[in-house]
Amino acid sequence: MPNRARVGTLLLALFCGVAGCDAITGRLIDQGVKQALRGNRADLLDDGKLNVVLCGTGSPLAAAGRASACTAVLAGGHFFLVDVGPASVHNLGLWRMPLERLAGVLLTHFHSDHIGDLGETVTQSWIAGRKAPLPVYGPPGVDRVVAGFQEAYALDRGYRVAHHDAANMPPEAGTLSARILALPSLDEAAVVFEQDGLRVTAFRVDHTPVSPAYGYRFDFGGRSVVVSGDTKPTENLVRQSKGASILVAEALAVHIVERVSKGISEGGNARLGRMSHDILEYHTSPAQAVEMARDAGVEALVLTHLVPAPQNRVVEWLFLRGTEGLWSGEVILARDGMLISLPPNSTEFTLGNVS
Repeated sequence: MPNRARVGTLLLALFCGVAGCDAITGRLIDQGVKQALRGNRADLLDDGKLNVVLCGTGSPLAAAGRASACTAVLAGGHFFLVDVGPASVHNLGLWRMPLERLAGVLLTHFHSDHIGDLGETVTQSWIAGRKAPLPVYGPPGVDRVVAGFQEAYALDRGYRVAHHDAANMPPEAGTLSARILALPSLDEAAVVFEQDGLRVTAFRVDHTPVSPAYGYRFDFGGRSVVVSGDTKPTENLVRQSKGASILVAEALAVHIVERVSKGISEGGNARLGRMSHDILEYHTSPAQAVEMARDAGVEALVLTHLVPAPQNRVVEWLFLRGTEGLWSGEVILARDGMLISLPPNSTEFTLGNVS
């Protein structure tokens, strides 16, 4: 047991001897409950700003402190999640995000690191108090994904309704509703949600052989945020990002991954080396993301879905090698829990932590 834990245990035992354990533990529990109920981030829905929370900035490669792909956007009383990769909903719970007001999930494509927490998303938001089926928007095929999660969680839904009754757990609120977005051509875009000043636009990107794959643009209060999804550089992403306040773009450090892939192959695992090299074909390097941000005229670039995810300042520097001198705008490496707030009708934004 660490020294700090030993000291805490000894102090608790001492106080128990003086005041009685029941009284002490009761007060500790009461304090914990009050703390847990304090600070729900519903303020981000109604503060007049366009708010972005990075709830998953990693990739399929495990990285301490990073969930897989997930970006939350909150504005005008509406709360959307773009992708729900594994561990992202755990983050949302830790940060006390207002899951009871979740308006929908926008899937960019159906790789496992972008959909893995869909079942937990519907379940945890249902438990939090969401009252209607949860819309899940995405490319053709989203109906198959939704049907699979519906079936996988069917027994769980039944148990919860039976245990807590339908008044507390309305059965229909524990379900998903697939919303197929059909965008046949690579230069296409369509508005998929528009209410209370918030407009959400889906557009095509190029993640071949994963096709179709989408990005999303959010406009509110004269500000805009674009989430690229997984893609190699594409003109449609530049086109749909024109004049945006923030571009949240995926980034794979090609110069690092190439070296890693070579090392794996030379170390005797040709299969894994080949597979790690394959991913270079359909992602965006940091330099390419910077060039697209420059060409689109965005105010700032946030790099996410980081492959490999930097774990210290040295690797961050290595990750961004090759971006020097390409653009005068701000380049930000995302981290889980990063909060970006954009006041209306301004060019300012603030960076902080959601927790």
